[in-house]
Amino acid sequence: MKMTIGELEKLTGMNRTALRYYDSEGLLDPERGENGYRMYSEQDVLSLVQIKQLNALGVELSELPDAKNRVSCGDIYRCLIGKEQQIENEIEEMYQKLSRLRLHVDAFKECSAEATTVQEGRMIGAYRIYYQSPKVDHPNTAAIFRRWMMEVPYTYSTIRIRQKALLLPASETCQADVGLGLLSGNFQRINETFQEPMEYTPPCKCIQGCIETRRLDSIPCAVLAPFKEYIEQHSLIPIGDLYGWVVYSPVNHQRDAYRISLRVGIN
Repeated sequence: MKMTIGELEKLTGMNRTALRYYDSEGLLDPERGENGYRMYSEQDVLSLVQIKQLNALGVELSELPDAKNRVSCGDIYRCLIGKEQQIENEIEEMYQKLSRLRLHVDAFKECSAEATTVQEGRMIGAYRIYYQSPKVDHPNTAAIFRRWMMEVPYTYSTIRIRQKALLLPASETCQADVGLGLLSGNFQRINETFQEPMEYTPPCKCIQGCIETRRLDSIPCAVLAPFKEYIEQHSLIPIGDLYGWVVYSPVNHQRDAYRISLRVGIN
């Protein structure tokens, strides 16, 4: 069965511009009729169905080999395998994004409560770099920090309070190290920046809660009381320093407080 481009247009629902484009790309193989017009066959219809199938799977013509040299089953198979991997990567990225969102949902929920409630949880592995700590006096610190700020949308403001603050009287104050954090699941994309002085905190069991403080350079040890009490009541041993991120940063530092989701690893 032979048909004109007009008949092919009616049969397939594709407009004439698209049909002529596929023709020019060598995906169709029309014959010339006696009047010089292109005449299309059932094979051309099947080719168009295949094109529609590939488009529905997100495969663009530009991803296929040179169409004028014809496209084999092997070509399409390799293209589909690549598309499969691409979609799997996108799904993983969405899961990572969902994980970050859920962390922030929990943190904002904690911070919106009137009282701090300390509970057990799990600390997710993260890379951190601090700009207010003598430990990070390194020539690459500024470059890494600047790159994270400019290029990585999922960084967060990270806080570290030294473990010794848990031993200080409530009347004293302690200072926090401030910097940027990045969840380990997303670090692989910019791993070329992994060099000292960044540090990594592996996933571990922890206790978590929320604190409020008007200043980061002078945090009242009293705000850590719920953590101290929980540790004592459950006979726990804290592992390392207290880590967290700034959930809310006040516009006017004189009238409002920082709200920080804080965690400390336990044994």
